[in-house]
Amino acid sequence: MNIVVINASPSIRGAVSTLVESTSRAATAEGATVEHIRLAGCTIGFCRFCLTCYRDTDSEIGTCVQEDDMGRILPKLRAADGYIMGTQVSSGHANAIFKTFFERCVFTAGSSKGKILWIKGVPTTRFTDRRRFAVTVATAGSIPASLRFLCDEATRQMKELAKYAFNAKVVGTLYVGELKFKGLQEKDLFRADRLGRRLVTEIRRWQEG
Repeated sequence: MNIVVINASPSIRGAVSTLVESTSRAATAEGATVEHIRLAGCTIGFCRFCLTCYRDTDSEIGTCVQEDDMGRILPKLRAADGYIMGTQVSSGHANAIFKTFFERCVFTAGSSKGKILWIKGVPTTRFTDRRRFAVTVATAGSIPASLRFLCDEATRQMKELAKYAFNAKVVGTLYVGELKFKGLQEKDLFRADRLGRRLVTEIRRWQEG
């Protein structure tokens, strides 16, 4: 069982990194092999909107004209059984690092073969060989959990990437707010641990049929 961590935090020791580390340790304890991808440490260029990947509808991974770290990341994502995704909330959305990664995945992990009603060219996953699973972690400095709806766009963006690019069902989400005032609490780490164990349980349940 192979799980890939997609960590969009620029901070090695920040809340997002701490939480996804706790989630990944729990997954490892349950028998999964976990590989970490720290996006801030990768060279990932902005999407050029040249539509090369959009036009390549049949490859297992869409063709991209840029030669950067996405070339090695995408095969790892395709080989994965599950994903742990984490980002800070920035102005109610996922941070810019995650958004850049998101855009580069839309028609490389996804294909333009999708359709909604009469609208063609909608992203649909290329990873059709099997079902995958994902969990998400989002943190916010000021907004408490009771007002999470103000920041849930970040979680929605991670869910969209999981579904439409990675063919992954999101089986758990974690939101931790008010970090400027309270910092990380023990209960937050406990919830992150539980998230990792649930991810492995769902993958194993599917694999065992």
